[in-house]
Amino acid sequence: MRTPTEAPFPSTLTRRGFVRAGGALFVSLALPAQQAQAPAANSVDPTQLPSWLEIRADNTITARTGRTETGTGMSAFYAQTLAEELNVRPESITLILGDTDRTPDGGYSAGFLTGALNLRKVGAYTYQALLSLASAQLAVPVTELTVADGIVSGGGRQLSYGQLVQGQHLDLKIPISGTPARVDATSGNGLAGLDGYVVTGDPPMKPIGQYRVVGQSYPMPGIPAKVTGRTQWSCDVKLPGMLHARMIRPATLGSTLISLGTLDKQRFPTAQVVRKNNLVAVVSPDEWEAISAARAVANTTRWTAWAGLPGSDNLTAALRAVNWGAPCDTHGNVATVATALAGAARTISASYEQPYVRHAPMGPYVAVADVKPDGAVTVWTHSSHSQGLRAQLAHALSVPVDQVVVRWLDQAGQYGRTTFGGDGAEADAVILSQLTGKPVRVQWALQEDLAWSTVSPGWVADIQAGLDANGRIVVLQNDSYMPKQMDARLLGAILAGLPCSTSKPSNFLALEWVYDRIPTVCQRGFGMTNLAAETPAGGLRGNIMRTPGQRQQNFVLEGLINEAAASAGADPIQYRLDHTTDQRLIDVLKATAKEANWEPRHSPKPGARKSGQGTLTGRGVNIMKRSNAYWAGIAEITVTPETGVVQVTKFTLGLECGKIINPRQLDRCMKSGLVMGLSETLKEEVTFDKERVTSTDWSTYKILTMAEMPEIRTVQISRDDQGFGTGGEAANGICAPAIAAAFFDATGVHPRRIPLTPAYVTKLLKG
Repeated sequence: MRTPTEAPFPSTLTRRGFVRAGGALFVSLALPAQQAQAPAANSVDPTQLPSWLEIRADNTITARTGRTETGTGMSAFYAQTLAEELNVRPESITLILGDTDRTPDGGYSAGFLTGALNLRKVGAYTYQALLSLASAQLAVPVTELTVADGIVSGGGRQLSYGQLVQGQHLDLKIPISGTPARVDATSGNGLAGLDGYVVTGDPPMKPIGQYRVVGQSYPMPGIPAKVTGRTQWSCDVKLPGMLHARMIRPATLGSTLISLGTLDKQRFPTAQVVRKNNLVAVVSPDEWEAISAARAVANTTRWTAWAGLPGSDNLTAALRAVNWGAPCDTHGNVATVATALAGAARTISASYEQPYVRHAPMGPYVAVADVKPDGAVTVWTHSSHSQGLRAQLAHALSVPVDQVVVRWLDQAGQYGRTTFGGDGAEADAVILSQLTGKPVRVQWALQEDLAWSTVSPGWVADIQAGLDANGRIVVLQNDSYMPKQMDARLLGAILAGLPCSTSKPSNFLALEWVYDRIPTVCQRGFGMTNLAAETPAGGLRGNIMRTPGQRQQNFVLEGLINEAAASAGADPIQYRLDHTTDQRLIDVLKATAKEANWEPRHSPKPGARKSGQGTLTGRGVNIMKRSNAYWAGIAEITVTPETGVVQVTKFTLGLECGKIINPRQLDRCMKSGLVMGLSETLKEEVTFDKERVTSTDWSTYKILTMAEMPEIRTVQISRDDQGFGTGGEAANGICAPAIAAAFFDATGVHPRRIPLTPAYVTKLLKG
């Protein structure tokens, strides 16, 4: 139950009268005059149209957000946070997600803190309006009303929200800022308006201490439909007259088309070859015919030769040979650090590296497009940024954004891959539909996805620390070198020679510093273009992946912290505690250590060795702060020196992210993110020769198997005094430093590269 403590505030919320509106309350938002923009057609207009909330006569609520469900459980916790502001049950709320013509705000789906805050503020504004309406109908002052589960009580009477709004229309003016996503060459990632519209103002919101449903494990609404087969996935879309397409990709990353292969019309009577520059496909009303015909045509299609990659075995040397120039991003002063290093009692230094890795979804990327004769475009997709995709497609086609509608449906998750609206089958489908005049469904094969989708770039880093006489760090210098990781261009548009967004070579610094007892620090990020960026296909197109920037940089920083602790003969957890005063970090680290039964001692453990028979054991720790959330991870592993096999047997993962909204969904996010990180740390590597990517199936691009899963324990700390943090990222970035530290604990050898494959481990131990 919620008791109002003050009347609605007329300076922010205004009423323009009541009119009949079919028994529903709509809340429409208006931009301040100086920020208003003319709405595009096929868009929900946040300045005038009913756009965010609809309260029906049966007391159910429809809420709309441009964010999408990527597997983090947001469809559960968005409803919970909105339910708190409206004082209703979460199950009374239905969410409409992602559709550009049915949702108002847009924004990338990783931006939970902004997306959920939009709905929370809209809910708070709406709640005040409902109190005003109830006060008038019940003839009771607002301060004497109480509300529970969508029922307003006062003066001995009760009215549901549905009864309150029946036959009424309330038009609210709620301030917003921002713009929809648009292609912008001045932006680092090629896209402006990443957050879309943001609700501003300061409506009275429920204090966290009064929450009733936030903090409870409310079920994720879509799970029953998935289990029973009722979910409509993006691969399920079928349209009248629809053609199925399979793409024929260039022979190498740098090839251009010489001649098309022959299509045998006797074998494939309804198939046809479609081409635009280097974009080649076979389409047919029959999917299997499209698949078979594409294979046959590909066999006789001729492409130019090209061999401009360094080869994955030579990646580190190639990156070291680059003239990097000035850093893209710098935190700290190089000269000050140099002086402090010169005055340190002693120094330690190390270099770390990682090859290219890939999102590698187990479900194929699929999109359906329908381009009408009048130029109207509708696309069905599972992109995590519908408005960003809409902007990318409109830019490629050189049409106004109002001609493009993106409809979102469930499919395999892509953490980061589509954050900027790019890297999927959508451009393929749109271009083919435009050329054929019919709806087209494009489904990428696994080999195609692993060969041609964007990648998280390989990198190298150098780090140096100065220690005092007691072995504590007093100065630190960290330099990271990486090709660009924000190339959101659509592959189909690139190959077709259509306009594409442009991004800048950048290596942004993403670490959130927690070691405040280290007085002198300088971090620098150096960036470059894609490898083979000059080719028609754009080379190895770098893109962000879950916990971008920070997971790579955290591996370097935490790796050195573990090395410094070993150098000082200190327990790795106590060494971290000695370098921070952040109580939130201290609390979660101690709680995680307790759950893992951590016994203080230095690393490596007594009896550590790098050869001989039998299996060795080790343990290691890592921490991270990201977006108002504090993480700690403790890995326990086995190492078999004879085979080089590393097995994680147990991982304890702790998190304090302010107020926990949904413990069960958070537990799933923590564990799934951890599994993603384990796979990256132990298995994953994009391999390539001088011409093309060679890791194009699960035998060459290896991922963690069920048999290799460790025991996972989670620790959650919820606080009412720190707002909300994010739990959807960081878990994957916790793994590598903790596992590397455990490897050192077992063997006495520091691994400064991931993945810890048997081949690398065997070579390292023989080193």
